[in-house]
Amino acid sequence: MAIDLEKATGMDANELVQSYGVGEKDFSGAILTRADLHRTDLQQIDLWGADLSEANLSSADLRSADLRGATLESANLSHANLRGADLRGANLLQAILESANLEGAIIDETTQFPIGFEPSQLHRIAPGAILEGIDLRGKDLSGVDLSRADLSAANLTGTNLFGADLSQANLSQADLSHADLLDANLDRANLNGAKLHQTNLCRANLQAANLFDTDLRLANLQATDIQGALCNAKTQFPKDLNPSQLQVYWIVPGASLQNANLSQMSLIGADLRKANLTGANLTGTDLWGADLSEANLTDADLTNANLWGASLSGAILDAAILVGTNLDESDLSNTILSDAVRSQEPEEQEPEEQEPEEQELESLEQIDRNKADYLI
Repeated sequence: MAIDLEKATGMDANELVQSYGVGEKDFSGAILTRADLHRTDLQQIDLWGADLSEANLSSADLRSADLRGATLESANLSHANLRGADLRGANLLQAILESANLEGAIIDETTQFPIGFEPSQLHRIAPGAILEGIDLRGKDLSGVDLSRADLSAANLTGTNLFGADLSQANLSQADLSHADLLDANLDRANLNGAKLHQTNLCRANLQAANLFDTDLRLANLQATDIQGALCNAKTQFPKDLNPSQLQVYWIVPGASLQNANLSQMSLIGADLRKANLTGANLTGTDLWGADLSEANLTDADLTNANLWGASLSGAILDAAILVGTNLDESDLSNTILSDAVRSQEPEEQEPEEQEPEEQELESLEQIDRNKADYLI
């Protein structure tokens, strides 16, 4: 049962400690200005939007506390344990943070720290953030923008990611069991090997996502958009879905992928032996270490693709576009490269008409004047 905010107004430290001691965790919006909570155990407490200005929280245990939007201005947090606490939108201006443990705490662009404070060991929730292996179990991350973020091997079990933007995020090997991804945007996200046990993906956008080695049998895929997603032999779908009728790309040996749009996708180490990729769009695609031996890539566009260390032994690249393609360390033995385009043709420029220079015109005018004088 949540605390009555009217009663919470002016709540003293003793009331909070007593309520917390009997299992109450929700103190969101509580007014605790100047409260003395030093050395208090407040693990996983919900103080969302609470006013803790000038409060004494020295040596308090605030591990995994929800302090989103809380006012901690001029609060004493020296030696406090804030490991894994959610500080998004929190006001910590003029707070005392001497020897505070902020390891793994979550912040964003709205978190305010004392002037001159250099936050370290903090996890910034922002586009492109490096959050490899982070533990965000059970956190409320609804609506956050983590596009292009590295969340590989992250622990996201039971995490609320409703409406979150995870487009192009790296979620490989992440644990998303029981996570709520309702209406989330996972366009082109890398979910290679991710755990999706009873994950709610209802109405989520999984277009062009990498679903290699994922088990979706117990995931909620109601109204999920998986058009163009990448699947391999280890990708498993619920029994009520017919994989052959799904509009996904099966990245397997001998795959039929003619004219497929695989632009900008991650196909690192993909097994595409003897695959038919004629006319495929592979611009900017990462095929690092992929096996394309004996594949047919006739007329394929590989502009700026990464084929470092890839096997192209016996592959057909007739009339393929290889402008800016990285072929370092790749195996090109017996590869057919007839008519392949390796560089852009310089555009023909029409010669510009050069107008006579002003000085030359003046000289001609002078000559004409001299002639006129002579005739006179």
